[in-house]
Amino acid sequence: MTTDALMVLVAVMVGLLLLVAVACAAVVGVFLWRRWRRSHPPRRPRGSTAGSTPSMSAPAAPPASSGGRSGGRPASEPVPKGDAPADDPRILALQLEEPASTEAVFRNLEKIKPLLRDEAAESDRMARTTPLAGRAMRSAGLFLWCFPAERGGIDASHADRLEAAAQVARIDAGMAWTMVILSSHGDCVAYLDDEACASLYPNADIPTVYSAVPFARAIEIDGDKYRIEPARWRMGSGGYHAERWIGGAKVWDTAGNPVLDEATGWQKVIGAWLPEDKVRQIDDWDPLGVRSSGSSSYELVEAVEIPRNFAYNDTQDLRPFRFPFFGIAMGIAQHLIDLTVETLSGPRTEPIDTYAANVLGDALASLDMLVLGLRGYAVYIDEAREGRSSRALTVDESNWVNSAGVPVRELLLKIRDITADLTGTRYVPAGSEFARALRDIDVILAHVLFRLTITPGKRDRVSALLAGSTPPGVWDSGWPLNIPTDHAVDAEPRD
Repeated sequence: MTTDALMVLVAVMVGLLLLVAVACAAVVGVFLWRRWRRSHPPRRPRGSTAGSTPSMSAPAAPPASSGGRSGGRPASEPVPKGDAPADDPRILALQLEEPASTEAVFRNLEKIKPLLRDEAAESDRMARTTPLAGRAMRSAGLFLWCFPAERGGIDASHADRLEAAAQVARIDAGMAWTMVILSSHGDCVAYLDDEACASLYPNADIPTVYSAVPFARAIEIDGDKYRIEPARWRMGSGGYHAERWIGGAKVWDTAGNPVLDEATGWQKVIGAWLPEDKVRQIDDWDPLGVRSSGSSSYELVEAVEIPRNFAYNDTQDLRPFRFPFFGIAMGIAQHLIDLTVETLSGPRTEPIDTYAANVLGDALASLDMLVLGLRGYAVYIDEAREGRSSRALTVDESNWVNSAGVPVRELLLKIRDITADLTGTRYVPAGSEFARALRDIDVILAHVLFRLTITPGKRDRVSALLAGSTPPGVWDSGWPLNIPTDHAVDAEPRD
């Protein structure tokens, strides 16, 4: 073999060895890269889940393992107050109507639903309805439509309040909770005289938060004032959107004796409008579910004196402020069934069997009973308030309306159990809509309206029934319903 041939052979062998080395290095590199990816999964945008669109208003989030709260928001991250401006381009693009009627508000609600869906995951992470979603609901008219009609509001019926709560809860229960609170306390404005109303509400579009948990201490002074002592109220739902603050307080005289309400004989309870510059919100809301309600505490940082016409007597207010909360249960039940049908309609490894079809039918029937029953309650309440100058329920009516939380609870639990069974664990990742709905249900059922132990009205209703002082139920009125007149309400004995 010549020298030239030997050199060519050596060059070919070296080249082949280099190719083999490069190939081996590539294989090893791919193996090591895939192993690293398995131990370091890519971060998702904040508030997004598989198949979801990132929030329109949210920047990227740090991972939940960075010392943050259980819900994903770092404890050091400030919670923004207020809402996006009314002229935000994303709000203007919705082309919302002037919310001058319930019909206009419902048309606006249809327009903002896609935005609320986009903001739901970020609202849950932030533990408040996002500023953009809050502004959308406010601009749609959902915060002001319970404001008295004689003072520029819409004064929506309870049937409409129930329906709006259900439609928003079908997207996110926490957003619906915020909407119900901020709209229902527009009713309190009816108690203000013209002077106080003009001072506190130069227009109807001023969201107001109320809490009486626990009661503060109010002292009657100078014949026409209350001194409200420093206090902290919990469960201030919707407080991040608020511009007015009402605090519930029990009333005492200057000698330290409780002031009794003349009509009831109970200690007087007031709802007092607090000076905004003396109120501080506390970012302490970090629950398992209904997170986007933003139900943080707020406190009165120093004692204040307020005119008595900046407060109202809440001792025995029988107007059904709480009734629209049942719409939240109605909406979240619909949401669970929506998500279950979507899962069952998609590609699956096993066919839908007879059992699944039967139990889904049971869930649908339970939803029908829940929806139609609550709508029937709403019709009764609206007919009662339209037929009475007080617009209030009787004591008996208030008891049976409030005790509706027990059957609502049972139907909601049945729907939850069926939909969770049909959906299965593989379709419930931690950040999914279904998981959020399950968490929301757990927290909703811990609320006083739905608890088996202290549901308002249940004990009083049973006690009165056993004592023979009240009829068994509304069904005794016959059909169509025979609603007591003003005269019958006024003649009803009080405990």
